[in-house]
Formats: sequence, structure tokens, C-alpha cells
Amino acid sequence: MTDLSDRRVRAVAADDTAPHSYFVFTDGRLLRVAAGSTRAESIVEVPNIREAGHGTGDGRLEGKPLEVRLYVHGPWVCVTERFGTNAALINTTDRTVRELTRADYHSDVSSYSVGFVERAGRTLLIAQTEWNRLDAFDAETGANLTEREVSRSDTEETNYIDYFHSLIHVSPDTRHFLSNGWVWSPVDMVRVFSTEAFLTGYEPTSVPVSTAFGYNWDRPATFIDDHTFVLALDEDVDEDRDEDRDEDDGARPYHQLAYFDVPDPSAAEDAGRWLEPRELVDCDVFARNQYGEVKGELHYDPESGHLIALTSDNGTHVLSSAGEIVAHFPDLNLATPPSHGDFGSAFSGSGGWSYAPRHRMFHRWIDGSGIEERPLPTDGRR
Repeated sequence: MTDLSDRRVRAVAADDTAPHSYFVFTDGRLLRVAAGSTRAESIVEVPNIREAGHGTGDGRLEGKPLEVRLYVHGPWVCVTERFGTNAALINTTDRTVRELTRADYHSDVSSYSVGFVERAGRTLLIAQTEWNRLDAFDAETGANLTEREVSRSDTEETNYIDYFHSLIHVSPDTRHFLSNGWVWSPVDMVRVFSTEAFLTGYEPTSVPVSTAFGYNWDRPATFIDDHTFVLALDEDVDEDRDEDRDEDDGARPYHQLAYFDVPDPSAAEDAGRWLEPRELVDCDVFARNQYGEVKGELHYDPESGHLIALTSDNGTHVLSSAGEIVAHFPDLNLATPPSHGDFGSAFSGSGGWSYAPRHRMFHRWIDGSGIEERPLPTDGRR
């Protein structure tokens, strides 16, 4: 066992197979620790994950701490340098490590894209390998299931898309996922993928979502079921919807949440079009920055049917599907984003709260005492 009471923990994620159990990353190692303890089981060293930026992007990260993120799926943990170029897939059962990397093209502002899906009894890792390319790897064997040619010329494109991938959100049944990325020059753009279509048709099978117009990729987003997802909209994005204009004074209401139906990849009418929201919902739980952009995290609680909205400066709100505030926890704040810029939606660093939907538990690491937990009240109220 390792005593973490004097260590700087870089990342924390709940073990989705056991309540009150967490994976942490510190000093180049992945460990497992129980809530309320600093005594941790060392799982494996992860030598390719760096603690500071070096030689990536345009230099803004040079020498600065890199944000590390952990993604957990059963026995698998993927560790990423969120704005770096390295990742590692770890089998916590046999403690093998498979190093991963993505090409460095604006990686300092684009989150390392990873997500787990299940297909035909196999666990696959969807991981970014180029700025505009995802690949699907068999988690057990490491085989790349999406090897293909990607090229572009003045007259022809092959499996090419002009798009910067960023954070991935996977549907509960893993049959769909979102990439929360951007395009030049730059503007944010969420794209929706069918997992099955992606495995054979790759990036061109995706459908763009009608939310672009700002610099706010990695906006708050979550699936609420296998076929529906929710995005938090920026104020200026929603204002551009002419149908909402008030005929009397020209004012437009601000709808902060938008519900979308996942498109049918086999439908011909989906080709070449933008996905519009099914429903717009009024609420005002995500503060806007000076550009009218929302930042934070959005989760869904299937048991209550409520949305969980975490922010770095206004605590956590529990919302009904209609946007009504059911509860507010003003002290449950995300950590302040790292100093390299206002990119990304959240930063789950030391002292900041995260939420584990599977266990309905808020949690954070406190130096010297370990994981502190706060359960989501069963009645949704405080």
C-alpha cells in the first residue's frame, strides 16, 4: 500500500464496478483508493503520461502542468493528457499498459478524445489518433478495427473530414456518441456518430449539430437515454434563432438547454443536413463568460429523471427535464480551469468536485485526507 497523504493527486475517477472505490493518478502511477483513506493500492506505472507541457501546440503549455483525465469502463482505465499528445489504456485486472498517442496539431486546445463502447461482446476504445481522426481499438488485443486511408486533394477526398475532435460523450447503450469539437476559423461544432456506421464509414458518417457560432467546444453535454442528448447553449447561439424573436420589441428569449434526437444513420434525409433541436428549455444555471459562453459539466440521473449541472463558480444545480431547479448545492464547485486558457468545459483537479452518475455520488480529493463523498439526495432536494 502507498500513503498518498503527502502526494499531489492529479486526477480522480470513480471505479464504476464498486461504490466508494476510486482510481487516482499521481507521480506517474495509477492507484486505487477507498473513500476517506489516503492508503492506496498501486496498480501500475504509466511512463508515457507527462506532468508538464513540452513541445506541443503553439507553446502555450510549455512547462505548465498538464491536466490528466481518467476514463473508467469496468476493468479498463484510460489515462489521458487532456491537452497533450499521450494516453494509456490500462487493464486493471492483469495490469497491462498499452500506450497511445495522437498527432500534435492544436492539441493544446483540443481535448484528447476517448470513449468506451461495447460491440458483439467486445469492449472497444474509441480514441483520437489525428486532429480529425478517431480509431476504434479492441481493448483486449489492441487491434485497430478502423484502419483506412485518409487523404485529401484538390479533386478528391477519401475518409476525410475538416474537423477537430475533442471530448467524447457515449450513449448509455454505446450505440451512439458525440464529439464535442470544432472547425476553422475556429467555431465549435458537435457531431453525432452512430457507432456501427463509424466502424465502416468513419468520420463522414457523422451529422453536425446546429450549435456553432463561438469558441465553446467541450460545452456541457450529456445523453439522457439511448436516443436523446442535451446540450447547454451559449446565449448568442440561441439569440440567432429568428423564430423566437418577440415581434413587439425585437427581444429574443434565451433557452439554455436544447434536447436533440439522435438521427437515423440510414435515413437519406439526414445526409448533408444539420441536426436541429427537438426542444428548447429555459433555465439559467450555467453562467456565461464575457463572450456569452457556458462552461461546466452536465450529467443525467436516470433514477430521478433529473439533470445535474456542475459549474466552477455557482455550485451544482439539480434540474427537472423542464429546466426547473429542484436543488442547489452552492459549495459543490468544479475546480478552476488550468491557467493555459479558457478552453474546455471543466477541470476536475484537486479540491474540485466531480460526479459519478453510476453511483449517484459527488466526490473530490482533499490533500491529506483522501476522497470526500457527497451522495445525491434520493429525493433530489437539499
